[in-house]
Amino acid sequence: MSLYLKYRPQDFKTVVGQDHVVQTVQNALKHGALSHAYLFAGPRGTGKTSMARIIAKALNCLSPAANCEPCNQCAICEGINQARLVDLIEIDAASNRGIDEIRDLREKIVFAPSQAKTKVYIIDEVHMLTKEAFNALLKTLEEPPSHAYFILATTEAHKIPETIVSRCQQFTFKRIGMDDIVQRLKKIAIEEKVEADADALKLIARIANGGLRDAIGLFEQMVIDGVIRYEHVAKNLGLTGPVLIETFFRSLMEKEPMKALAAIHDIHAQGQNLIQFTAELIAYLREQMLLSLDKKEHIAAILRFIDIFSLAKQQIPQAIIPQLPLEVAAIKACGYMVQEPNPPAEKKEEAKLKKRETKKEEIIPAAEPAYPETTGAVAIKNLTIESVRENWQRILDHIETPFIRMSFMDSEPVKFEDGALHLAFTSATFKDKIAKATNQAEVHKALERVFGGKITIKLELKKMNLKPDADTPKKKEKPNVITMAEEVFGQNP
Repeated sequence: MSLYLKYRPQDFKTVVGQDHVVQTVQNALKHGALSHAYLFAGPRGTGKTSMARIIAKALNCLSPAANCEPCNQCAICEGINQARLVDLIEIDAASNRGIDEIRDLREKIVFAPSQAKTKVYIIDEVHMLTKEAFNALLKTLEEPPSHAYFILATTEAHKIPETIVSRCQQFTFKRIGMDDIVQRLKKIAIEEKVEADADALKLIARIANGGLRDAIGLFEQMVIDGVIRYEHVAKNLGLTGPVLIETFFRSLMEKEPMKALAAIHDIHAQGQNLIQFTAELIAYLREQMLLSLDKKEHIAAILRFIDIFSLAKQQIPQAIIPQLPLEVAAIKACGYMVQEPNPPAEKKEEAKLKKRETKKEEIIPAAEPAYPETTGAVAIKNLTIESVRENWQRILDHIETPFIRMSFMDSEPVKFEDGALHLAFTSATFKDKIAKATNQAEVHKALERVFGGKITIKLELKKMNLKPDADTPKKKEKPNVITMAEEVFGQNP
């Protein structure tokens, strides 16, 4: 017998994490005020069907204990425990969802119970019933026989018609707390004589996400020779571990896409589950969000990461290249943003704007690019190239448009001469983007904010040295995906 069946709750006191339901039902039983129709709603594995069976035992037990606890020893309790009591009718609405099954129920419900005092109908996954079946069930719920009780269980209460809900007393089963699951697993470990790491049980409880049945199933799956170890659980579940998650997060915060891409490449190469990695990352980001509520800039970045990687998690199952959504997400998180294409209605307006820009660029000489004259700032003549390099990150931070910032990051300050800052670009494409008048104006604005005066910029391409120097150490070869990313986006300054 599976452990989750063996350790299924058999009475009210063994139900875990649903005290609000247990207390209300026990009080109703004590005063003989139990409703003839209940709706149990909540996530899977939280005890809905188990509670329904316990209620059936409490209604019919031949020798109930205090607080209406079933004895689990009489013929009725044993019949329910062994699923052979004919007066307990369990219907799986997922496979018996038509009107014929409900009509059959209505025809037989009028007959008195044969063994027990009452008939109890448990309809599991009731939201799966058809519209016609719900309509047939409605009449029975409105006027049930005195000997009949209905308990409807569902994981999707919003799909049940209001007419049905209004005729039931509804209880919402909450996800079971992590501490409650760990305590239950510890008891099972003692009973089964299993040596279990505390960290391993916590990890199982976290993965179960509030479902005790799933937690017990994972517990049984992870036992090897009477032992459960954290490393074994993490490996079998495809978890990447906190160290890698923290390293990946740090590379995002430091805007180092090459390191982030390298981590994704390693995870995929090792056969790790990319969806699970993304889920762990989002959980880690949530923790960082809660810890950073007093840091406005920090939390803004984390919220952006959560949006980006939540979308990537949805895209991974449909992706032709599984790691591609993660790679794109990492690049976006590091500040490389692609402008969305304009809708068709805006194409004509876009063409007009391009023509205007082209005309402006033709009029303005290349040596003296457009520069806003409204600030009244004085041109700077004395500035060292060392000062420019020291303030490079500040300049980048003041460039507000993402694609201009991305293009500017490809450049490197090489000298300051005659009031002009010379910038060398690796990519001709990025150089041409910065050369545009409107884009160059934003760069001028950023420089003025940092240094307090006008600075002219001159753009040039780096000269490629095809003959490596003898003294230059050979660079370590990078994975193909990293090399490709460097060719597309350029090196960070």
